[in-house]
Amino acid sequence: MRFTIWLIAFLVLTGFKNSCGQDVITVTWNQLGDIRFEESYDEGSGEFYQKPVFGPMIQAFEGSEIKITGYVIPMDIDLNAYVVSRFPFSSCFFCGNAGPETVVDLQMGDQSRSFKNDERRSFCGRLRLNTGRFFALPYILEDCKVCD
Repeated sequence: MRFTIWLIAFLVLTGFKNSCGQDVITVTWNQLGDIRFEESYDEGSGEFYQKPVFGPMIQAFEGSEIKITGYVIPMDIDLNAYVVSRFPFSSCFFCGNAGPETVVDLQMGDQSRSFKNDERRSFCGRLRLNTGRFFALPYILEDCKVCD
């Protein structure tokens, strides 16, 4: 079983190119579901929180260029902060109907770009897994851009 997971991860990691000619992995929301949470204590805030523990396939994607498609949800329009969600706003994590694994923090390379709520888009960027920051989402897409 473990060999099969690593084989799939290897094939996915080596098999795709984006329109810019760079290696890119198309990641599905089901793959991002390979996560569990354990209670942990943050000394800085003095609070308990649910720390993400990532499965082996997602760990294999760490630092890789990925593509994810979903619904854009503005977090702070003044700061140009967005997430991409598996579900539209009415069903998203922040509305209580889904888990934190269904949203990805978008750290845009081009801060001048703006998006509408529930706009369906694909984003490419470098995946970073949050393994201990209390106030961050489990999945962070760095230097991301629209790649429809």
